[in-house]
Amino acid sequence: MRKLRLLSLFGAVSLAVTLICMVGILGGRADEPMGGEVSAALSPYTVLHSFAGGPGDAARPWGSLTLSGTTLYGMSPNGGTTGNGAIFTFDTKKKVETVLYSFGSVANDGIGPNGSFTLSGTTLYGMTNAGGATNNGTIFMFDTKKKVETVLYSFGSVANDGANPCDSLILSGTTLYGMTNAGGANGYGTIFMFDTKKKVETVLYSFGSAANDGTGPYGSLILSGTTLYGMTPTGGANGNGAIFRINTQGMEYKVLYSFGDMPDGANPWGSLIRSGTTLYGMTTNGGANDAGTIFEIKTQGQEYKVLYSFPGWPDAFDPRGSLILSGSTLYGTTDQGGGANGYGTIFMFDTKTNAETVLHVFGSVANDGNYPESGSLTLSGTTLYGKTCWGGANNYGIVFSYSLK
Repeated sequence: MRKLRLLSLFGAVSLAVTLICMVGILGGRADEPMGGEVSAALSPYTVLHSFAGGPGDAARPWGSLTLSGTTLYGMSPNGGTTGNGAIFTFDTKKKVETVLYSFGSVANDGIGPNGSFTLSGTTLYGMTNAGGATNNGTIFMFDTKKKVETVLYSFGSVANDGANPCDSLILSGTTLYGMTNAGGANGYGTIFMFDTKKKVETVLYSFGSAANDGTGPYGSLILSGTTLYGMTPTGGANGNGAIFRINTQGMEYKVLYSFGDMPDGANPWGSLIRSGTTLYGMTTNGGANDAGTIFEIKTQGQEYKVLYSFPGWPDAFDPRGSLILSGSTLYGTTDQGGGANGYGTIFMFDTKTNAETVLHVFGSVANDGNYPESGSLTLSGTTLYGKTCWGGANNYGIVFSYSLK
């Protein structure tokens, strides 16, 4: 079986943090050529922007893009004037990218953001993996009108606190919910809530506290009523990750499913999505070909089923992001496969017929991106937006669109 590949972090993050989340964002990947392969343009796919990196632009964007009107908001763990990451926008009408903020610009600022934004009105909420008063990461807000960033909380500020969050927040009323990859009572990460009015963080759960518990969460939570659902890439009864639920008060924690090995899925890296009483997700490993899976499970933890096993090399494999759902169709990306270059794919999956279709092979047009790595696609009408962490004209990643018309 292929081992779960740990990602590493970037530039100014310490070695201890680097071992927790992403591998090699600052330098190049050993298996990665510079730039995209040049060939005939493939409509309906369009490369919208190539990041330039350096002090003048974002670099290696991570997580998903957040759409507000005609503006996409995103974060990168590298680039910006400080080299510690940036907040950027992309105007889908004007096709212009702008850096709004460089992390590490003020005392005790967060550095190395690696998740997605949560938007509430004109306020963006997000997290950084490192930095803050204790260098364990932060929760921050960004005013899109005033262009002002404010650190709301520094992880590691209290006993048994979480550390090094590796994805995104969700908002319910005035409360943010999220997870950390490390810290907590057992060192395996936490589930937490943060009151945006009182500016108070509360640890709801420390992973490793239950039998066969999941460990080291990397994705985001989803909320249904008063129940939070999530996944971990490791832990569980078989060490290959777990699906869990917990209520918003931090009670009734339950492991719903422990991933096995071939032909089961193994090592989920992204987040779940919900449709009625069905949860959908992906694993990076496992399945019939040990190349990752698409799966479903009922919210009560019943009827787990592998819907699709990715084929493996040279076809699509290794999905590391999350799915989105439109009608009965799931859309997502794989980090590898799709052809001789193996730069990854955009795909669709019909939940009625269980048929998967590759929509785009990265590296197949001039200055194309490669290795989408993390996050999910963003759907606006009939257009999918996304980013890659690598490739493009400068090998610092791209923003792209794909028309479903």
